[in-house]
Amino acid sequence: MRILGWLVNLSLRGVIAAVLVDALRRPNDPRYRDKAIGPRGLVMIPASLLFPVAQLHPARKRRPYPVGVDNLYLSIFALDLAGNYFDLYDRFMYFDAIPHAHGTGAFTVAAAELLDLPPLSAVGVAQLGHIGLEAQEYYSDVLFDLRNVRGTWDTVNDLLAGAVGSMLYAALLPRRR
Repeated sequence: MRILGWLVNLSLRGVIAAVLVDALRRPNDPRYRDKAIGPRGLVMIPASLLFPVAQLHPARKRRPYPVGVDNLYLSIFALDLAGNYFDLYDRFMYFDAIPHAHGTGAFTVAAAELLDLPPLSAVGVAQLGHIGLEAQEYYSDVLFDLRNVRGTWDTVNDLLAGAVGSMLYAALLPRRR
């Protein structure tokens, strides 16, 4: 089972890299145009290394590598990029509720694992991160004339989807402390 986990991990990292390369090679493709997918890769690639870098900490070296949680975390980036690659964001008005719910939920689990947090605290960390993401989406649209947000309703729905996802994923976490 551990080998399967590592194969999934490598596959997710491959999907992330492949879509980012495609977006950099075709910035004017309608799936990527005015969404800053290439520059977002400058954040996604280092962010995708969160678990491998965290594992270098002496306190974590004694624990087995959490490949399952890392895979869940990597799926945040892979789902977002796949949504762009397959043009799901533009073809389906409410598709982005899925990555926002899953992404915030998955980040809740990742925060609980990395920071050894109880579920409710992990929800709080994930919500703060999601609010920051929504602010970045809105202001990058305003300041750089991008098209990631469709209006206030979109931002509100994204935040609600993230809250629901975070609570659902937190309910699956073991109780700590």
